[in-house]
Amino acid sequence: MTTPATRTHDLTKQYNWSSTQTPPAAVFPSRYTIPERGRDPFKLLFRDYARMEVEKDRRVAAALDRAASLHSSSGIAPRWVEGLKLALPITAEAEYQAMKGAGLLIASINNPELQQGYAAQALDEARHLQLVGALRSHYLDTVAHPEGLGLGSRALARHPIGAVARAAFAPNSVNDPIDAVIALNVVLETAYTNPLTVALPQVAAANGDDAYAAAYLSIQSDEVRHMANGHGTLRAVAEIPDNIPLVQGSLDRAFWHQHQGADTVTAVGAEYYARVRPWAYRDAWEEWVVDDFIGSFSRRFGPFGLREPARLADVARGVESQHHAVAIGLAALWPLNFFRTDPLDETDFEWFEANYPGWSAVYQPLWEAYAALSDPANRRLLLQELPGVPPFCQVCQLPCIVPRFEAPETRIVEHEGQRYALCSAGCETNFAWNPLSYTAFGSFWSRYDGWDLADVVLDLGFVRADGRTLVAQPHLREDRLWTIDDIRATGVTIHDPLAS
Repeated sequence: MTTPATRTHDLTKQYNWSSTQTPPAAVFPSRYTIPERGRDPFKLLFRDYARMEVEKDRRVAAALDRAASLHSSSGIAPRWVEGLKLALPITAEAEYQAMKGAGLLIASINNPELQQGYAAQALDEARHLQLVGALRSHYLDTVAHPEGLGLGSRALARHPIGAVARAAFAPNSVNDPIDAVIALNVVLETAYTNPLTVALPQVAAANGDDAYAAAYLSIQSDEVRHMANGHGTLRAVAEIPDNIPLVQGSLDRAFWHQHQGADTVTAVGAEYYARVRPWAYRDAWEEWVVDDFIGSFSRRFGPFGLREPARLADVARGVESQHHAVAIGLAALWPLNFFRTDPLDETDFEWFEANYPGWSAVYQPLWEAYAALSDPANRRLLLQELPGVPPFCQVCQLPCIVPRFEAPETRIVEHEGQRYALCSAGCETNFAWNPLSYTAFGSFWSRYDGWDLADVVLDLGFVRADGRTLVAQPHLREDRLWTIDDIRATGVTIHDPLAS
């Protein structure tokens, strides 16, 4: 027997009309054949949606109020606070691009059942942006060293990792609409929001931060609908055999692309900006991405002729190693950061070697050198001990020291008279598929080629209120702080590695 909610939902779908005006041309026309009818798996009415989301917002607000009144931020590991300065604006970028992506789908896919799900998702993403903003305000008022938190998304837009976030999430909103669904709802929402919003809150709680855990778990409670949007859309297009090769190619590209950004950034935050690590990121990835996403995807869509992503083995290899390379890269470039980077100690060394055998031989000497150079009296940076700055990959924007610091797989390609660095075979494949998507912007190093490092820091705006002391520091101490004068004394000049 049909339930009242289902009956009401079905009736609302009958209120449709045909426009007498010619619709505007699609901004991103689709290569796919899109059916006019689909499946809305939740049959959610907006009055029920609003009631549910208001209650969740009340719970998060109460958790933040309780944390502030109990002064619980004083118990957060200082290293974790520094990671938050990077994690919060990255999450905001992801939610903003997802909100834009949902709007793209509403406007581009003429399917009332699917549009219902996209509309709820657009509201969800706006809510998530507000939650991230509320969380940042909470920390600004309560943590001991908020320098850099106030810069937020403005800093991320100027920082090299901001380009990684842009590269990872822009395909969600600037794409063929079905490719956008695959990038956003099928890959990012289904495979990668669980490590970010389920596993990472465990790290937050282990490091004394219950506020982060409450807010991000509330965000995750909406993601099931977004996953269902992806599966509903994918099922609709997969039922048309001519779409299958297009879907497979899009899945292969999106899975690699999200791995480069989401895996690397989440793993760096979980392991290098935590004192207490309840798990190794590799294990969280095996659980949520391989077992949950790949396993369920194969069961649901294998009968349609779709296969698991083509570069799954390469992704697994990268999960073992490349976040270690990026973490020491961030440390070596610390004056360009808007957060402090705590040197690793013997306890950290033991944990990394136990969980990633062979880590100590490559990375421990680099972290020891980083710690030894943390005093400004040395007037020397780890950056000066390395052969030079690595180029950034034109596709994923990671530094070309991946998947392994000691064995990068960089390749240089030419396109229309310009040279571009690519970090891997996966990024080279994505670049070759559509170079126009990746060549419309320059690199961080080309912007500052020939500049003194101190002038780069000033141009970025990453100095404190006194106009001299850097926001970033290579330690968490309150003394021996580096200033612009100290950076200028190192004599470092930026050289674009692709300029010669």
